[in-house]
Amino acid sequence: MASKKTSVGFIGAGNMAYGLIKGMAGANRTDIKIYIYDTDPSRTDFVKDALGVNSLNSIGEIVENCEIVFIAVKPYSVESVLEVASGAINNLINYKNIPLFISIAGGVKVGFMEEVLNRTLKNNLPLKIFRVMPNINSLAGKGMSAMCYNGNVSQKDIETVSEILKMSSTVLNIDEKYFDAVTALSGSGPAYIFLIAEGLIEAGVKLGLPRDISKTLTVQTILGSAELLNSPEFSKTSTKDLKDMVTSPGGTTAYGLAKLEEGRIKHILDSAVNAAYLRAKGLV
Repeated sequence: MASKKTSVGFIGAGNMAYGLIKGMAGANRTDIKIYIYDTDPSRTDFVKDALGVNSLNSIGEIVENCEIVFIAVKPYSVESVLEVASGAINNLINYKNIPLFISIAGGVKVGFMEEVLNRTLKNNLPLKIFRVMPNINSLAGKGMSAMCYNGNVSQKDIETVSEILKMSSTVLNIDEKYFDAVTALSGSGPAYIFLIAEGLIEAGVKLGLPRDISKTLTVQTILGSAELLNSPEFSKTSTKDLKDMVTSPGGTTAYGLAKLEEGRIKHILDSAVNAAYLRAKGLV
């Protein structure tokens, strides 16, 4: 990223945005200045105080003062936000310094953003647009972000956006046709894991474990299992082989797995991801 300060603005400061902002603020980058705007003043104040960032007073001010603008609102609000942003672009002298736009709203396609932003402009402009699907794990600096973009972005733009996202996430550059599946799997995925964790914690409590101990056992088991899956030694080992490493014939794990298979856990997970996928396809 260039040595001069890069101004990054967020329209919306909810949980997803907060995770990305937290990663940027925590990186202590003196070459980045972060601005936020949220319709809820109390939310704006909270994020400013918690992360030490700046605020502006409107969508227009974000567009007019930032080189990179994150659209971090609910999908149903994206169109109205982009219409206001389009009006703000008209205020830029000779259309100079038009920001790069990044949507993190589920289901909002790059082409849709281009169309809305160009509605009130005198000429169709070569707008630079990214679509990103992060997840809530960016709050812990362990997020997963997939990104795609239109044909107007440069290699430098791609590197800059990747660098920003990597402050809180692992980043994948993928074709937009996969985004609904990504939304269903990694976008919604943390909630599936939290539900599984909830079930394991409750099971431990029913067996007589104090809740805090049951939670510690569950959380560390999930963390350790993820680390093992991703470790250099075992990253190429199939999940089945890893499962078999834990399982002895007739042992405790075998009995537990038999119950999960009896309940068709793979089918349930497949149904959950597919339901989220179908919903993602219908968001916009």
